[in-house]
Amino acid sequence: MVFDGHSDIFTDVTVRRLKGETQVLKNHHLPRLKQGNIEGSCFVLWIDPPHDANPPKRLGELMQCIKDEMAECEEAVIVTNAKEIEEAKKAGKFYILPGMEGLSGIGTDLDKIDALYDFGVRHAMLTWNEQNELATGAKADPNRGLTPLGRRVVRKLHDKHMIVDVSHTNERTFWDMAKIGGGPLMASHSNAWSLRNHVRNLTDCQLLEIRDTNGIVGLNAFNELVADNKADRTVEGLIRHADYIANKIGVEHLALGFDFCEFLDDEAAGSFAEAGSINVAGLDDCSHTPFMIEKMREAGFSDKEMEMICTGNWFDLIKRVVG
Repeated sequence: MVFDGHSDIFTDVTVRRLKGETQVLKNHHLPRLKQGNIEGSCFVLWIDPPHDANPPKRLGELMQCIKDEMAECEEAVIVTNAKEIEEAKKAGKFYILPGMEGLSGIGTDLDKIDALYDFGVRHAMLTWNEQNELATGAKADPNRGLTPLGRRVVRKLHDKHMIVDVSHTNERTFWDMAKIGGGPLMASHSNAWSLRNHVRNLTDCQLLEIRDTNGIVGLNAFNELVADNKADRTVEGLIRHADYIANKIGVEHLALGFDFCEFLDDEAAGSFAEAGSINVAGLDDCSHTPFMIEKMREAGFSDKEMEMICTGNWFDLIKRVVG
């Protein structure tokens, strides 16, 4: 079985519910997740373009739509700690650990982090690709990093035992966050810069820093993060990142954060992706995950290593940080 450390499905839930649909998880996503042997995931709240023009409003819409969707869905459950994950697994339910793909929605109001925590959020990135009041994203000013307010946010996330995610930050923000300390750093959906020179990927020094904080790196199936040559943006290309990261920092720091987002509309997807397919060839959507797992075994990853990558390393991080 697999835990996917990064999913934008809550975005699809919100878009469809605002158009009048109900039971979005049951009708559009849970069957494919089951087919892909994905038993649980970190579903993030992302301020999707064009709604990034008013992040607080979109955050409110996301929270309301998620609340309404979960009230209708008997097959899935929100979890906020390791015990609740085990209970969900025993009950045969798909379990969702809520996270934040950027905190632009809180503006400068740090009390909203408490509200998000009460909502069930146990994970957060400070930015998506943008520059906000807290930090600087991967596609923003490379000379700008964490703001003074952002430093307070990082400390608060650690104090509240929330998982701090460095995916989407630019390199200066990454190192500003690392200097603060306080707990593991995790990159939920990033690959190796040494194999694909892209601002969203991690340099060797960043990988080693994540290792030294006892954090993890989740492999990302977004094709632009895998290879320069489009012909190499395949499952095999993604496995090269898995092999590289495992050799560089240890398999105990490698996990999965597929970032499947083929369901996004053209405006949202077009804000970060080239036209055409978003995922690597062979991983068209989450239902194809078993193919990736099989290919990793063929590449030499042992059964024990695959258990660590697919679920164990994530669960260990959740137990250590969240409880």
